[in-house]
Amino acid sequence: EKLAPEDVVVFLNEYMTQMVSVIRFHGGIVDKYIGDAIMALWGVPLTSGDDAAKALTACIEMREKLAVFNEKREARGLEPIYIGMGLNVGEVVAGNIGSEEKMEYTVVGDPVNTASRIESMTKELGTDLLISESMAEKVKDRFLLEACEAVHVKGKTESLKLFKVRGYKNGAGQEVIVETKFSSYSKSPPKIAA
Repeated sequence: EKLAPEDVVVFLNEYMTQMVSVIRFHGGIVDKYIGDAIMALWGVPLTSGDDAAKALTACIEMREKLAVFNEKREARGLEPIYIGMGLNVGEVVAGNIGSEEKMEYTVVGDPVNTASRIESMTKELGTDLLISESMAEKVKDRFLLEACEAVHVKGKTESLKLFKVRGYKNGAGQEVIVETKFSSYSKSPPKIAA
């Protein structure tokens, strides 16, 4: 509400340009923009064999890029932004979906809905990145994960076990913490979210 529409467009273009470059660098594709959100996919239509790790690596790099982006915003007298990222893994249906007038390539299925629900829990759990238990199983030996309490989310009868991501293990097996002042915060929502 503080920005003119033209300023919102400039801000979103700057932000999304940086985030999309990270997604693409790590083998992801942008499925769509949903307002100020980016829906990205790995392993569709072809798998790399290590899609979960590539997706999580991209999210950690996005965390780092956001810190630099926010430092530049603050230097210009602008407020920082906070993001939420949710990752899940599972079987989906991919293809052209829509009507005769407008079709778009996308994915559908419960894993997609679950990823969206996971992302929506980031503010409540005070972090910028949460992953599902199925995702954690695939990457637990290479990334630093912290289990959260089980949570109930809209549209799910069973609670979800989620994990915060603190960093990764490098090639020598050493733990590398990747945290910024924008990646963890109190459970009260930040002022500006994207």
